[in-house]
Amino acid sequence: MSEETKSKFRMYSSHGRGIIHTGYNPTAMEIIEVTFGSLTMQIGTETLDAESGDFVLVPSGLVFRLDAGEGEAGVRSLVFDREIIESNMENFDTEILYMFYVQSRNRITVFRAEHPIYESLAFSMTESYDEYVSRDVCYKLPIRANIYLIMTALLRYYCGSKDELDRMIYHNVMRLRPVISYIEEHFGEKIYIETLADMITVSPDYFTKMFKDSIGKTPIDYINGIRINRALALLSGSDTPINEIAESIGFSNTNYFHKIFKQYMNTSPLAYRKNAKL
Repeated sequence: MSEETKSKFRMYSSHGRGIIHTGYNPTAMEIIEVTFGSLTMQIGTETLDAESGDFVLVPSGLVFRLDAGEGEAGVRSLVFDREIIESNMENFDTEILYMFYVQSRNRITVFRAEHPIYESLAFSMTESYDEYVSRDVCYKLPIRANIYLIMTALLRYYCGSKDELDRMIYHNVMRLRPVISYIEEHFGEKIYIETLADMITVSPDYFTKMFKDSIGKTPIDYINGIRINRALALLSGSDTPINEIAESIGFSNTNYFHKIFKQYMNTSPLAYRKNAKL
């Protein structure tokens, strides 16, 4: 096992034209800073544009691709395992961490200069990169400290303020926790709205509205998003036949899988596999 693997974090930089980096981290998060140029970032099913100086969080478990197009662009990135954060959270903070995992996957954000947490991200990334390059005595300690500062800023952003609306969303996401856990464990099976609504003893109509208001997506969109994200990982990281992928993620009809995949990714599964092989 390498020194970097044992430390649970690493940094890298990349630059060039076209696809300058692809990645998939099942248990690690990644903060990407665009150091020059402009990029199109495909993170899971989301596509975003980022310019020099922007930051983006890539949550764990999402395939991502950085495309500079015909121009040239560069990035540097801090990758850190979720264990760094989870092992240092007090018991009463586990709900906040759960809220962060849910919201960060559903609200992929480009942090630009005017964003409230931008300065914190910029400072911590610069400090971390300088320490990583210098490899001075005990350089891992300040990098870990900066990871905690970055996560503090992100947790405060994604977990909401103390106003009434954010408190209601927080309460509802916590109430939906068994539903979301069930979806994540059973997305490869048929999932019925009635079953999910029964878990929190509400009507299907009320459940659908509550879910949309709290998560930002309908239950069906959320379920299909999880399925497509899993498909992206399998298409880019394995040679599993497409019909087997479709069945494993809950689509018994391969044609329907193609239809939903194209809705989310604007391309076919086969074309995606050819262009995004990791």
